[in-house]
Amino acid sequence: MAQIKPFAAVRYDESVVGELGKVVSPPYDIISPEDRVYYHKLHPNNFVRLVLGEELPGDDDSDNRFTRAGNYLRSWMADGAMKQDAAPALFVYQQIFQTDGCEKSVRGFTAAVKIQEYSDKVILPHENTLSRPKSELAVLIREVKANLDCVYGLYADAEYALDEVMDKAMATPPLEAAVDKDGVVNRLWAVTDPDEIAKVQSFISDKQIAIADGHHRYETALAYRNDMREKTGGAGEFDYVMMTLINVYEKDMTIYPTHRVLANLSAESLDNLVDKLEDSFEVRASSKDRLIEHMAKEGAIGMYHAGGAMLIVPREGIESQIEGSKASRELELNILHELILAKHLGIGEEKLRNQAHIIYTRDPAEAFKLVDSGQRQIAFFVNNIAVKSVLDIAAAGEKMPQKATYFYPKLLSGLVLRKLD
Repeated sequence: MAQIKPFAAVRYDESVVGELGKVVSPPYDIISPEDRVYYHKLHPNNFVRLVLGEELPGDDDSDNRFTRAGNYLRSWMADGAMKQDAAPALFVYQQIFQTDGCEKSVRGFTAAVKIQEYSDKVILPHENTLSRPKSELAVLIREVKANLDCVYGLYADAEYALDEVMDKAMATPPLEAAVDKDGVVNRLWAVTDPDEIAKVQSFISDKQIAIADGHHRYETALAYRNDMREKTGGAGEFDYVMMTLINVYEKDMTIYPTHRVLANLSAESLDNLVDKLEDSFEVRASSKDRLIEHMAKEGAIGMYHAGGAMLIVPREGIESQIEGSKASRELELNILHELILAKHLGIGEEKLRNQAHIIYTRDPAEAFKLVDSGQRQIAFFVNNIAVKSVLDIAAAGEKMPQKATYFYPKLLSGLVLRKLD
């Protein structure tokens, strides 16, 4: 089903650019305006110039951040700041990070993955996407003719069959290593042995891959492939996309919840909300200081508004009101969206797409602050999502709501890129 292959990566030459940690960056979609400035100042060869370059006065169709990205990549390869490896490889990619006071580690394979339509049910989306990021990425990929960032993919290996390949690669010193701004250690090893590569290819060949992060990147690569097929009449590197594949059974894989903070709601809908919720939920008082703790303990959704902090505990059998697979019906976020936001606050799919009511945050303190300041009327908090449920829902042909998951840590940008020409 899934097809992967090694590729000749383009990587920074540390003998030219210096410390790798100063030239890598986060992926474009989590770079704040402040971080955008920070990474531009950090190093003249920082990868931010490719994924999210500066917008300048006087930019036009022939000179803009996208055309400059293409120029940067060409000039960096010409002057040796970046070089293409002589031999194609799969890469073992490890991230070591701290969370909840513990050191954790996640690893997987970075490879070129054959692009397929979602309808083929091999590469599976798990959440809906917005159109604007895709349109910007479409312009960028045409200018740089490269996969700059990895799509983050999930596969199932309950028996850890591929650990032996990773262990063997990691028995040698890493090809490169970088510590990012958040202290996450990122390390990379090349797998060039044909027999080891064949083991990975064979194992993945009958698996489905769920997109954990990078739907916009994948869909942009798919559109680019279709465009290039029409232009060239044949196949090429554009038939593949760079992806990092992680086993859903990796014990330290971490998904942070993304909370919903709402505005532009009628006073009446909020005044009667607790009474309306009683048909499907038990609503209990909590406190701002302990809401997140109580939610985790009770398996409850959290709510905070002028009436205070409350636990919304689903009544037994509530999932029968939701359509779809067992995994979808039991997903807390679907319960929130369908049985609270849509049913009682009138925020269905169209209003979600229009983004008229909801902003998203991973930081509970920010959500509380937005409500306390009066900028927003009400916040809903959700618990962590099990990693396996992402693959289960995608395999059922279903999707989670937008901004459902935040995999941590994000894959670092700039360790490798993949040329398409």
